[in-house]
Amino acid sequence: MGASAQGRKRKPSAEKVEKNEATRMALIEAAAKIVGRYGYSGCSIARVTAKAKVAHGTFYLHFKSQQELFDLLLPTLGARMLDRISEAVRNATSLYEVERRGLEANFAYLVAHPYMYRLMMEAELFAPAAFRAHVDMLVERYVRSLRRSLKDQDPPLYSEAELEQVASMLMGARSYLLMRFCAADGKIRPLSPEILDTYLRFVASGLQAGPLAPRPPEPQPEPQPAKKPAPRRRAKATVKD
Repeated sequence: MGASAQGRKRKPSAEKVEKNEATRMALIEAAAKIVGRYGYSGCSIARVTAKAKVAHGTFYLHFKSQQELFDLLLPTLGARMLDRISEAVRNATSLYEVERRGLEANFAYLVAHPYMYRLMMEAELFAPAAFRAHVDMLVERYVRSLRRSLKDQDPPLYSEAELEQVASMLMGARSYLLMRFCAADGKIRPLSPEILDTYLRFVASGLQAGPLAPRPPEPQPEPQPAKKPAPRRRAKATVKD
């Protein structure tokens, strides 16, 4: 009985668990910064451990492989970014305020953590499962925010299925604003007040507009008269001498 108890592994202390989690997050953050500078292709385990200031073997205490690390980067750090945005829009009382606070918080986070841009842009190629999980998480949270903001519309302007489509379109708008006007040379510039205003006016008018006019019926093609079959030509009789 005593020998059996001694053979069991002791449960790690809270201090040990906390230390392990801190090391794991240090490796994730180090990898993200390396991806931001060198891309996924330049993010080696040696560079990650050197950046995190831990021994090379420590990496394998937390991750089975380089790919497992890659698959955790975007979901882990993306969730942190979304938490920051959620905090910013909390208690907002209108759709306009939700979008303004959310966009400002989104771009402020990217300015402070510029590696997130390359992390997202290259993830579809180097960590496709992580990329899909991150996009799903973005859409899910955006739909939740839109549902709260538009709940007082009667009748509702968008169905539940359409809210997912709207969220995807707004995410696309934000991505291209980032790419076209803010991202350059590994750095992220803040979104200008003028562009922010243009985006907000566009979104507010689009999400609060009335229903579209019904589509006109498509013209039906006129029936064509049936073609008469061509008369059969008789074969000429051959005259023999």
